[in-house]
Amino acid sequence: MKRFSALALATAVALVGNLGIARGDCSFDEISLQTAPGFTITIDKEYKVLEDTIAKVKYGLYCDSQPKGVDGVDKWFKVPVSSVGVRVPIASGFLEALGQRDALTAADSPGNLTNICLDASKIKSLDTDEQANVDVVFSSDAASDGDKSVRLPTDDSLSPLQKAEWIKFVAAFFNDEKSSDSLFSSIADAYNCHWSNLQNVAQQPHAYWVQYSDNGKPSYNIIDSSYQKSLLAGAGATNDTSKALDDSSDLSKFQNAIKDADFVIDQTNLTEYGKRATEWYGKFGYSDPQNSGVSFLLSRNIWRTDKYTSKSGVSNFPEFGYVRPDLVLQDIISVLEPTYDSGHTRRWMLWLGGTNEDTVVIDADNYDCKSPWISSVTKCTARSDFTGGDTDTSESSEKADDSDKDNGGSGSSGRTGKIVGGVIGAFVVVVLGIVGLHYFNRHRRNARIQALRQSDFGGEGINLHDARRFS
Repeated sequence: MKRFSALALATAVALVGNLGIARGDCSFDEISLQTAPGFTITIDKEYKVLEDTIAKVKYGLYCDSQPKGVDGVDKWFKVPVSSVGVRVPIASGFLEALGQRDALTAADSPGNLTNICLDASKIKSLDTDEQANVDVVFSSDAASDGDKSVRLPTDDSLSPLQKAEWIKFVAAFFNDEKSSDSLFSSIADAYNCHWSNLQNVAQQPHAYWVQYSDNGKPSYNIIDSSYQKSLLAGAGATNDTSKALDDSSDLSKFQNAIKDADFVIDQTNLTEYGKRATEWYGKFGYSDPQNSGVSFLLSRNIWRTDKYTSKSGVSNFPEFGYVRPDLVLQDIISVLEPTYDSGHTRRWMLWLGGTNEDTVVIDADNYDCKSPWISSVTKCTARSDFTGGDTDTSESSEKADDSDKDNGGSGSSGRTGKIVGGVIGAFVVVVLGIVGLHYFNRHRRNARIQALRQSDFGGEGINLHDARRFS
């Protein structure tokens, strides 16, 4: 009996110990931050403190009882949390990447979530009553939901990697920092690898990120925030963002500032689905784009980041794209330098220059809930041999994604357009020269025939057959 009791006690202790390790309730793992993302994590034996250094808010996280006598902490949360509300799409993306989708139980606008793996029937609207049923609310404002709100960055002042590293911040609420650290390291390695591979491009394309808005008066903007600038630079592109206008209402100056662009990426709020290309031309004042002489208009290289959408047309980019900057960078590279990786399938980059807007509804055909690509990173191979290419991107685009094809014309790059245009121009000059010489000789021949007819060669004019000798 004593032996059985001792064995039972040992088994119970081991079981409890194993449960504790499996749950990791009080296992506060120290991790490092790679990018100065705008937050810090400080670990203590009984709690950890997340400091949002941008908003200057400190969140204390504990696992048993709330510590006393800790100064400077603004809000306390018991972790791991089990129920989460979201007011910003990026929070849903972080939860999906961490394997915590089931924790999402409330949202500001449940119908705007694009993650097909979420159980929509379990997600409530995050109204005042529902706030009481969640442990934390991830929002753009640390004060949106009182003591339950936690801020996540939503603007583009952070670089792509800085923004993505906030996955570690979210993971801390689940005591899952190690998993997030491993995933982010893989994402950062891939991003930096592709970035390095594109830094030897011989003919760097010119690309601009632009936006039109109208808050009482039209505003035309070249976006030079850290997020956009980093992605364009990482794809081997260059531009003169010093031309960003002091007076954004001056359309003529805006058009002049981007006239050297080979590519334009737009993030204007366009609403005329199916006719957004025409809507874009109208908002930016291009009444006759094909006769403008502007490279990106002639090649119709206008792009957006809302190719993947929900069934209701909501863009997936703010939800998943911000979480995976390595895939966003590869998307942009596939547009600017299609020969770099012809096998890459674009997820978010949408060609607006075609006659058809071929958005793709995110579904089981392109997203596997059992093996989600948002948490799976393909290793990048370092290379120093890629110097770019001036191949016709319409062919490369077709290989990369059939939806970028257009029966009305080509989606070729501006650099390719310039070369092809030059060849065509030279050909036209040659043809016109030949035609001109033909008509000149014909005119000279007819004139000579007329003269011969009027001369006295035995009182008879010369016939046309004989006249050929004088032509």
